[in-house]
Amino acid sequence: MKEPASFSPWSARAFIFDMDGTLVDNCDYHVQAWQAFSRRHGRMLTEREIVDWMGAQAGYYIRNIVGRDLSAEDIDRLTDEKEALYRTLYAPHAKPLPGLRAFLDAAHAKGVPCAVATGGPRANVDFILDALHLRADFAAVVDASQYVRSKPDPECFRVAAMRLGVPPADCLVFEDAFKGIEAARAGGMRVAVVVTTNTRSALEKAHPDCIVDTYQDFFPPSPASPAG
Repeated sequence: MKEPASFSPWSARAFIFDMDGTLVDNCDYHVQAWQAFSRRHGRMLTEREIVDWMGAQAGYYIRNIVGRDLSAEDIDRLTDEKEALYRTLYAPHAKPLPGLRAFLDAAHAKGVPCAVATGGPRANVDFILDALHLRADFAAVVDASQYVRSKPDPECFRVAAMRLGVPPADCLVFEDAFKGIEAARAGGMRVAVVVTTNTRSALEKAHPDCIVDTYQDFFPPSPASPAG
């Protein structure tokens, strides 16, 4: 694993971003929403359970909470219920991760196309991209309705790469969660990880190509002003 100073994202021909925990630091609000949802439905999830499942589609959580087979209509209805809780909780706090705006501007200037590939539903994607004015930055957006197999399967990243017209080996994935790291690797892509949902020490054990605290780490520090 390389440190940001020795890792250049610009050797990639395309960037694919996870959304939750990668464009925004919203893990705590998803945790609160899942805990409120699980209480309504007779089970109390721990924070560790929720974080360990991060990256999976909502149906995975819901089946574990409800503990029985559900129809597709039931999954959709319960997903809508939970995600409405999340959006209400996070709306007053929504903001991009530090350095993201500058990083996306640099990608555009260098001609590197970008995509979002997330396990979140379309309503959450629209909520984030529109609230933070990020929609124009992404040439492709892949939400949970557009693929079948959740992370750690690489399907969502492969769909994003296909829509960008770039081979997976030439894509760099940005992630925050273990399932996402595994999915990127399984898809034959490099992966850079942002320290939001998990600790740096835990992420190091997953051996991503690079770990950053924020996107600002990809930019060299400005030279210190000479003393007057």
